[in-house]
Amino acid sequence: MAPIKDTDPAIREYIITVFTENQVGVLGRITSIFTRRKINIESLKVSETPVKGISMFTIHAFTTEDTACRILSGIERIIEVLRADKYRTDEFTAQQIALYKVSPELFLRGGDACLKAHNARVIEINPEYVVLERTGAKEEIEALRSYLAQSGMLMQFTHSENIVLHDATVENALSGIIDQRDYLGD
Repeated sequence: MAPIKDTDPAIREYIITVFTENQVGVLGRITSIFTRRKINIESLKVSETPVKGISMFTIHAFTTEDTACRILSGIERIIEVLRADKYRTDEFTAQQIALYKVSPELFLRGGDACLKAHNARVIEINPEYVVLERTGAKEEIEALRSYLAQSGMLMQFTHSENIVLHDATVENALSGIIDQRDYLGD
């Protein structure tokens, strides 16, 4: 059985970034490595890179250092994987973006204080609802959600998982892939 993040102090949040050739089935092979080790993927983002035909996966999971290393090793054995790295959450900058749909009547009564206290901004106003946006750490996003829910203003809530700004090694990896493709004539 996999360790539980709330009861095992060795469990930490890891981010695994994977550069792959954009091929059918790669996502399934990557996620199966987590499944075999009974590790839940907290979030998964796949995006294009500036290099045509190369995708970047950003995967968040809670696990131990040893298991994160084993997952990384398994991912690196996938033929289409060009590079994979793992990071602890203290090794990069991460933010979330959240949208909050709130009651316009209740917002008019206490919205200004809420905006200032939680560093949020209004992005849409109409007679049925007001939409607020907040960018910040996971705890800041949750604090505003909790405040709005307790005040009765919150009608709907959604948020992204962490958007990660990596250190220079990821940019260097992408440059290396570009250089390798140029050398091979792709």
